[in-house]
Amino acid sequence: MNRREALKNIGISAGYIAATPTILSLLQSCQKEYVMDWTPELLSIDEGKALEQIVDLIIPETDIPGAKSLHVPMFIDRYINNALEEEEEAQLFKYGASIIMKELGINEKKNIDDVTIEEYDQLLSKYLKLPKEKQEEYWEEVSEIKTPEDLNTISQEAISFSFLSSVRGLSIYGFKTSRDIAENVLNYLPVPGEYIGCDSVQNLTGGKDWAL
Repeated sequence: MNRREALKNIGISAGYIAATPTILSLLQSCQKEYVMDWTPELLSIDEGKALEQIVDLIIPETDIPGAKSLHVPMFIDRYINNALEEEEEAQLFKYGASIIMKELGINEKKNIDDVTIEEYDQLLSKYLKLPKEKQEEYWEEVSEIKTPEDLNTISQEAISFSFLSSVRGLSIYGFKTSRDIAENVLNYLPVPGEYIGCDSVQNLTGGKDWAL
């Protein structure tokens, strides 16, 4: 698999659906300055806070735990920092986080706790609901990165798209592979039994995805 295909596979496993007014209202009511219960290894504290809000919008709390309460943001930070084979991938993610802070307007007059849920939602809608052709164009740009110096030659929009696509894909992966979701929400069968080659998912698992 080439670099371009690998990058695409990280982030396009599901589409982003803009949050409904009800979800936005619920999340907005909880917005306040807070101290995270984990310390980022790769990102800064402010970038970690932004990651938490983004992940919370991608998979919010409903009648089942959301990605934020399952510590998916911490998983993403540590996965990127420790599990990737190529160092430039972590550098790209870190650089992407800094670009996202610019997109959110973080500066001397506006800190991370001033960013509204609507602003996060608009950012996600801007990049994760792009036409397929534009997504391909951005992936083509990002695939040209070979060294850290190349980051300065790529458009801010392509970097933001790559970062948010990666966060989306890793959010879904971290959510689905968390123990709580695997055992209590998805179809969980750690020791496979009888093999049934031809039957519907509805009949076999009640329509649930497999946890393993």
